[in-house]
Amino acid sequence: MKAPTMKKENKKGQSPQHPLFGISLQKWMYLLEKNKGVDRGFLGKAVFITLTSIGTAPARLLFHLKYQRKIDDTQITNPPVFIIGHWRSGTTYLHELLSQDPQFCYVSLWNTLLPDSFLILDPLKKFLSRFLPTKRPMDEITVEMDGPYEDEAALAVLYPWSFFHCLHFPRNAEEQYLKSIHFQGLTSEEKEQWKATYARFIKAITLANQGKRLLSKNPPNTARISVLLELFPKARFIHIYRNPYLVYLSTKKMRKNVLEPLALQKASEEEIEQQVIQNYVRTMKSYFEQKEQIPSENLIEIKYEDLVADPITQIKLIYSELKLPGIKNALPLMHKYLEKQSDYKTNKYVIDNKIIEHVNNHWGFTIDRWRYLPPQ
Repeated sequence: MKAPTMKKENKKGQSPQHPLFGISLQKWMYLLEKNKGVDRGFLGKAVFITLTSIGTAPARLLFHLKYQRKIDDTQITNPPVFIIGHWRSGTTYLHELLSQDPQFCYVSLWNTLLPDSFLILDPLKKFLSRFLPTKRPMDEITVEMDGPYEDEAALAVLYPWSFFHCLHFPRNAEEQYLKSIHFQGLTSEEKEQWKATYARFIKAITLANQGKRLLSKNPPNTARISVLLELFPKARFIHIYRNPYLVYLSTKKMRKNVLEPLALQKASEEEIEQQVIQNYVRTMKSYFEQKEQIPSENLIEIKYEDLVADPITQIKLIYSELKLPGIKNALPLMHKYLEKQSDYKTNKYVIDNKIIEHVNNHWGFTIDRWRYLPPQ
């Protein structure tokens, strides 16, 4: 998960800027109602979102008038390729590597900030990029306005039920998680609205990229296989998984670090811990239950450790198994990307017996399935 801060914290407190600045006022008011408002310490962010929501309203209206019919008429002729996997399992690395292939388009950070006005406000992109940090808060990966990003951030602006709202409204994270990822508690009408919203956004991205095949990276989609197949029956899926002991530590670090720029409510250490443990169990068990619905020729599963050890071999395997064309054109660009990333170092974690036992007790079903051992 990439979670951009819109500006570094100043001496007097947190920056009021927030990535929900492009949301419509109606949806913002609905979010506040459904999630029981914001805490006092985050009122500055709430005011910022409210004012920018009003300020961007003309752009949303013009976007609708100018592009909505074109978006509705857009046909997805090239089935999307969905990169899935639990947060901190290597989805970002795989996404950025595959996105070097010019046959693909992808959702950019810019697209997610203004998903229903990005084509209109494109002239402001350079200005707005000044408010982004240069690195992600959880792993020091470079943040770029036009770089690959995850679909869920756009859904947070477009729809009231999104995993990102677990981070915006941590006090209501349980309801947000269940409704946005497992669709539990949604009416049939609300579920259809979610599907229509997501499909329309993907069509907008496709239109903006002249019909290229979408390469999507979105960890919440790991538990949405059934719905994705309803929308895109011929979609391809790449599931990447990683040592659960490291996923546990990395996810906890990520959740703590992204709450500062994203949260509009307070969250306790205990609540974060419970969410990390429970969400992994529910997400992965849901994936295991649903993955059989994917035709075998449209799914490949790879280990993060194998990808890091020999990325080109794993990329060739992906293209071969999913019958994706264009690898000869893609490989030179992927080699260049890997050369640029050669100095990048992953986070190091201290894993003691208490953590090992804790992860074994809760996530043993994936440890046994994938035959992982505690890292040395």
